[in-house]
Amino acid sequence: MELPLQQHPDFGAALRSLGAKVNQIDIDGAVPTQVIKRYGVVFAPRGPIWDVENVRALRQSPLRIINAERPSDIYRKAGFRLLMTPAHVAELCLRDVNWMAQAHGKWRNAWRKSQKANLVLHRARFDVATHAWLLIKERTQQRRKKYRALPHEIIHAYAASAPKNAIVFTAGRGEDCVAAMLFLRHGQVATYHLGWSDQVGRDTNAHYALMKSAAEYFRRKGVTRLDLGTVDTENAPGLARFKIGSGAQVRHLGGTWLRIPGL
Repeated sequence: MELPLQQHPDFGAALRSLGAKVNQIDIDGAVPTQVIKRYGVVFAPRGPIWDVENVRALRQSPLRIINAERPSDIYRKAGFRLLMTPAHVAELCLRDVNWMAQAHGKWRNAWRKSQKANLVLHRARFDVATHAWLLIKERTQQRRKKYRALPHEIIHAYAASAPKNAIVFTAGRGEDCVAAMLFLRHGQVATYHLGWSDQVGRDTNAHYALMKSAAEYFRRKGVTRLDLGTVDTENAPGLARFKIGSGAQVRHLGGTWLRIPGL
């Protein structure tokens, strides 16, 4: 099953290694739901994943906060109220060997430009010591572009608990690394976790080369979908265009819901 990262057991193992209280609960009609308990509040990130929606079972569950995977009125019917409107995510299907035919013309042209830039591409399992430089650069990038991401400690923990599934793709020119992307694989899905590029990387369209290299690698390994993360056309329009241009489909998540006692 194509579970989102937050509902995959490998992600739960990583969080537990950092001291989080992570468990799975059974809700009739849904696959086992991974939950985090903090200050007595049970939270389901990107879940439950429903086979058959069951309002009664959801009412009887211990869930207090849900960051829903898909839009549904089941949460309102079960006594929850919407706290945050749904985000959008970009998902790239890799089931077709010719997946790049889905990409927009400008995206393919940008990739072709990267092929003329004498970039050398590498792939490696994430290593805390070897790739410390990438996390430092990405943290600096966060401050400069004023965005926030998951703590880097989660990357360390994920690589420790699932060492084959945290993978770094880099693009170099001469002796310098000019761009990098980090993906976390979880079953049949791989999630884009972070990326970095310097000016040379941007000028040579290195991320286009890296995305194609990563997609082809994961497809060979049996991955059927790349989760490219949230799409924010207002605060990160360039990144949104890059994700959508790859041929990824944009869909709504289900929003964040809070259980209201008595409803």
